[in-house]
Amino acid sequence: MILLDTNILSELMKPSPHAGVSAWVDARLETDLYICAITLAEIELGIALLPDSARRDTIAAAAQAMFDQFSGRCLVFGETAATQYARLVAHRRQLGRPIHVEDAQIAAIALAHGLRLATRNVKDFEHIP
Repeated sequence: MILLDTNILSELMKPSPHAGVSAWVDARLETDLYICAITLAEIELGIALLPDSARRDTIAAAAQAMFDQFSGRCLVFGETAATQYARLVAHRRQLGRPIHVEDAQIAAIALAHGLRLATRNVKDFEHIP
């Protein structure tokens, strides 16, 4: 099973997503793909920061349609993820490679649930124990 990073979901919401990303997702069983509440929050924040416009409404509708596809497959940041988060943030800091809070939370959720993480920004998730 696979947790999708925010950038994967954002790509899929585009009117013409990258062919490689679409093909990769299409090659997997829908039930094997998960999102998390952190990704939902990142996307919702991005939409909320847009000026009130038809573009924002279009993006919000695309986001809601995408979220609906993951009904029952949206993971939360719980106690086990919190412990994983602390460990991986400390590890990255010790390496001199700090990590963004949201990326660390997403990685921690994947670790807590034993999931692989799919991202287009592999560098952001390097050196995670």
